[in-house]
Amino acid sequence: MTALGRVGAGVRAGTQSFVREPFNVVLLLVLPALSIQIYGVSLAQFPAVGIFDAAGTLETTGRITGAVFATGALAGVLGLFQMISARHADRRLALCGFPDVELVVSRLLTIAVVGSVIAGVATVTLVAILGEPVSAAPLVFVGLGVAAAAYGLLGILVGTVLPRELEGSLVLVILADVDNVFASGLFGIDESITQFAPLSHPHELVTAAVVDGQLATEHLLPAGGHLLVFAVLSIAAYTYAVGGEPA
Repeated sequence: MTALGRVGAGVRAGTQSFVREPFNVVLLLVLPALSIQIYGVSLAQFPAVGIFDAAGTLETTGRITGAVFATGALAGVLGLFQMISARHADRRLALCGFPDVELVVSRLLTIAVVGSVIAGVATVTLVAILGEPVSAAPLVFVGLGVAAAAYGLLGILVGTVLPRELEGSLVLVILADVDNVFASGLFGIDESITQFAPLSHPHELVTAAVVDGQLATEHLLPAGGHLLVFAVLSIAAYTYAVGGEPA
C-alpha cells in the first residue's frame, strides 16, 4: 500500500470510529441547535442597549456565540478522543515501522474532516435558526471551520496532558465556555486581551459574515497564527505520546 493509501485508510478508520458511536452523532445533531437557541434566547431577554456591546441584535450575537461554542467544544472533544484512542494503537504501529509522519498526517486529516462536518452542521443550524437570509453562508462555514480546527488541535494537547475522557472533556468544555466569554465581545474587554482567545477571531469571522455579509480579512492572519501554534504544539504532543512510552 502506498503512503497515500495508508494515510487514507487511517482517516477512514478515524472518521468511522467517530460516526459509529451513536452518542457522537446525537451530540453532533443536537448540541449546536441547543447551544444556538439557548444563547440566543438568553441574551434576547436583556435590554438592547446599556449592558452589552454587540455588532447586531443581542439575539443574533447570542446565536452566533452559541454556534461558535458548540463547534469548538465538539471539535475539542473529538481531538481528545482521537488522542486517547490512538495513543496505544499508533504506538504499536510506530514500533512496527509505520512512518511517524503518516501517523501524524492521518490523525490531523481526521480532525480536519470531522471538524468540517461539525462546522457544516453548525452553519446549517445557525442559518436555519436565525430565520433570515444569510448571504454569506460559506463565510460562516469558514469562521466555524477555523473554530473547529483550533479546538480539534487543542483537544490533542489536552488528550496528551490529561488522557482521560471525563476529565479531559470537562476541561475542554470549560475552556471553550471561558474562551467564548472573551470572544463574544459583549463585555467590553480590551481587544489587546481578547485577541489571544482562540475563539475570538473565528467569532469575528462569523459575525462579519452574518451581520455584514463580508469576510473579516483582518482576522484571517491572527486566526492562522493560532492554528499554526496549536498545530506545532499538538504535533509535538502527539509525537511524544506515540513514541515517548513503551507499548
